[in-house]
Amino acid sequence: MNRLLIICLFFSSVCLAKSTNNLIILTTFSESSIEPVIQQFKQQHPETSVKVLHRRGEAGLRLLEKQAHDIDIVISSSRLAFMPVIEKNEFLPLGDIQLTPSAKRQTRLHQLPDNVTVFACSGYGLMWNTKYLQKHRLDIPDSLESLAQPQYYHHVIMSSPARSGFTHLVIENILQHYGWEQGWKLLLQIGGNLASVSARSFGVNDAVSRGLAGIGIVLDNFASQSSQQFPFIGFRYQENSPHLPSYIAALKNTHQAKDTLAFIEFMLSEPVQSNMLEGSVHKHNLKQTESMPFIVKALDHQLVSQRDVLVMQLFEQVISHQLVSLNQAWQLLHKISQLNSLTEAQRQQYKLAQQLASTPPISEEQAKSSNYFNRLTMSPSDVFTARQTNNWRTAMAKQLEQSIRISELILASAQKER
Repeated sequence: MNRLLIICLFFSSVCLAKSTNNLIILTTFSESSIEPVIQQFKQQHPETSVKVLHRRGEAGLRLLEKQAHDIDIVISSSRLAFMPVIEKNEFLPLGDIQLTPSAKRQTRLHQLPDNVTVFACSGYGLMWNTKYLQKHRLDIPDSLESLAQPQYYHHVIMSSPARSGFTHLVIENILQHYGWEQGWKLLLQIGGNLASVSARSFGVNDAVSRGLAGIGIVLDNFASQSSQQFPFIGFRYQENSPHLPSYIAALKNTHQAKDTLAFIEFMLSEPVQSNMLEGSVHKHNLKQTESMPFIVKALDHQLVSQRDVLVMQLFEQVISHQLVSLNQAWQLLHKISQLNSLTEAQRQQYKLAQQLASTPPISEEQAKSSNYFNRLTMSPSDVFTARQTNNWRTAMAKQLEQSIRISELILASAQKER
């Protein structure tokens, strides 16, 4: 009896592991960018049926966290999309795929596991609507730092790092370049000038193109696509910024597609790579990453992964959820900055109001605590996370209220003295 059971289990497991002609791809890329590439692959592999699952952020992570999934390939510009696979070691070895020297360099640069590879890269910068800037008599911004200037109040848009892997890396680029305190100071000053926080990266590109905002922080491929349609769209790369890679990996599953590794090989092939920038994906190919049109500054990806949830949750609480108060606080501070003269007492109060509006409720030392790294999640039902984020949101709200109150008193006093 036992022998019969073992034989049955053996043959059932073989059946479960049988390879198929159904290739399932999970990606954060838009349908319009990835579909032409899929069609090219199907022409070379007509026997393979390809199903593409388009998922953003948390939705994609939930699929990968399931015990049994049939996903063969993951394509994303977000490292977070690969975390469940990294933690469970579910990568399919790349086997005999010959990585080019450029691919190997990018893999080392971005501190990737051996079975994940980079197939393209982007840069980021500022995209603007020239008609909008002319209408509102605004200067063309020369860097992300310039977005903190008073002239750009309510004319800027960006996406949320909690919903955009690209924006998360932009935030980390600022924090690693300037340090925790000065980095958040700049982010909160820019936050004070935001017209809105978009739920998706493409929403920024769309808003600037349609004239709903003047300036956006975007990927170069989004800006390029818009400028091809609208000649009044401009773009400038952010200097001292990182490569923003697009990753691809194969996953182990019980119904492995026969052409899983063939698809990765296809994405790294010369015909696909040579058309990467001009084609639908519209990113720099691996050879072009050797000479990007801006000064490249690499990120510490270990630090990015270590505090990813902390940074995303903190941005949500101190900027996304505080936008109205943040706008009001910085509008008043901009008005004070234009006053001709302040008394010594008013100057001290002005500095205090600035400090309150540009200081996050977590210090650099607190941000290094493993208590945050190990326990914070992106789940809305996690009790510890809910308690912490509520504390941050409440603390920031009080700081902004106090800043607004101080600024209003300074302006009222200055008005009386005229």
